Amino acid sequence: MRCICGLESLDSGTVRLNEIDITNFEAEDRGIGLIFQRPVLYPHLSVSGNLSLASKSGHEEALEEVGLSGFEGRAVENLSGGEGQRVALARALLAEPDVLLLDEPFSALDSDLSVRLLKDVRQLLKKRKCPAILVTHNQKEAEMFSDRILEMSG
Repeated sequence: MRCICGLESLDSGTVRLNEIDITNFEAEDRGIGLIFQRPVLYPHLSVSGNLSLASKSGHEEALEEVGLSGFEGRAVENLSGGEGQRVALARALLAEPDVLLLDEPFSALDSDLSVRLLKDVRQLLKKRKCPAILVTHNQKEAEMFSDRILEMSG
């Protein structure tokens, strides 16, 4: 996953997206969104400030899409885990990625919230026609989220 999004270099092979070899592109030029297990938010910025890193406009609509209308001025340290993940999702989607990579984004949440957020994210990505790759160790999570599953062990 780190090689796909450009955080690490490949030892061999290529990374292709929409039939374009992006292997040597900088991470920020690949058109790939990334959401980690714990939301990566800047604590000195408000929710809107964090969203501004992806786009200067569209914050209200993005927050409405993820169920956080009215959160623009909130301090990120006052957000719950689920709210933080939704802000991270809104920021990633504001950048209009060609594909979204999700690295265990639901595993740090309680079970009920995890299922609810997973369903919301799946529905939102389908609505936007944004393909995604979900990394998870939870088989049920994979089945609920995915159209296709690749299982790796080793």
